Amino acid sequence: MTTIELPDTGATTALGARLAGLVQGGDAIALVGDLGAGKTTLVAGLVAALGGPAAQSPTFSLVNEYIGGRLVVWHVDLYRLEREAEVRELGLDEIVGDRRGIALVEWADKFDVLPRDHLRLELMHVGTARRAILSGTGPRGTALATALG
Repeated sequence: MTTIELPDTGATTALGARLAGLVQGGDAIALVGDLGAGKTTLVAGLVAALGGPAAQSPTFSLVNEYIGGRLVVWHVDLYRLEREAEVRELGLDEIVGDRRGIALVEWADKFDVLPRDHLRLELMHVGTARRAILSGTGPRGTALATALG
């Protein structure tokens, strides 16, 4: 487990950009944290660093797909879902593991839907700053957590 202090929004965006340099097609990333913890800010930094368009929260669309960079980015938000069956209806099974891109899943702790091997990135409020706790759940996720730390 690796902890990274994020004193401001720029640091959260920069962490996303650093992650962009490490991800490979098929990677899955669980984004966990309260409202306003910086999940979408991190995704925006990652998508921009990959050369994609401006990222926005998928709270209402549930899945945003960003094309135009080195990888397709599927940005998924499970916040509004109430049953695991709804996750399947989103097509998450088809997205996760697709070698053309990566899946970033906000509120991923709500349902057990990610592959066994993924990066878990938990963001939390620490006063006016944020903190990221990174952990891997398998070899690839652990490699990403270690490289970011």
